[in-house]
Amino acid sequence: MAVMATPTLAQVTPSDVSDLVGARGAGGEAQLAARGYVIAGGQTGDDRKWTYWWNERKGVCLSVTTVNGRYDSIVSTPAPDCRQGGGAGGGSYRPPEFGYGAPSDQGGYREHIAVVCYGEGQRLASQMKSGYEWDADKRRYVPRTGVELTRQDYDTSVTVEIDGGQGRIRPAKNMIPPLHSSSDGGWYDIANLSVSRDFIRGEFKFNGANRPKIMIDRRAGRITLDGLTKFSGTCDPLDADRKF
Repeated sequence: MAVMATPTLAQVTPSDVSDLVGARGAGGEAQLAARGYVIAGGQTGDDRKWTYWWNERKGVCLSVTTVNGRYDSIVSTPAPDCRQGGGAGGGSYRPPEFGYGAPSDQGGYREHIAVVCYGEGQRLASQMKSGYEWDADKRRYVPRTGVELTRQDYDTSVTVEIDGGQGRIRPAKNMIPPLHSSSDGGWYDIANLSVSRDFIRGEFKFNGANRPKIMIDRRAGRITLDGLTKFSGTCDPLDADRKF
């Protein structure tokens, strides 16, 4: 049986850097710098490396994945991934929606945590499939076309913000399943939030059946999402002046 599958979701590579996909890492870095990008951080995984590049003039943040010494993908990503979120001098990330450690109604310090986590995951996705299928009544193969749910692997990032007793998570666009509930500018509220010295736990809702559980190990700086959408990665603080 011959089967063709076409993913319904693709990542976007900005036109000014599309020619660098497949380039060797050292040469690609020189080209990105020549085109106005400066490196803004990164992480190394088991078989790949992620780096983030910021272009101040264009206001563009790039996520670059390097595999076996070559640029495997270059995609645009939200500015906070490049540690661009405002604040004095641009040195620290200050989300305006949260109080950033402001005193709570009951008084005292309210802890704020803002991290971006890079890693690999798996999500449900719909695919168009066409091919041939045996028809017992006609006693021959007949063409069939339809949509089916499959699992897709991806390289991506998530951003997590905790402020006192409230929290939210912003998955990258390639992580969001075809059927999902509405979000606030890409942010989903974290329910059943629990923050301790060593762990952050909670869950959020993509849809009625897909409610990934969140666990962040603050000692190791690792995050896992467990549900119909899965993800694991390493977290970096978005605050330039402190670790989380």
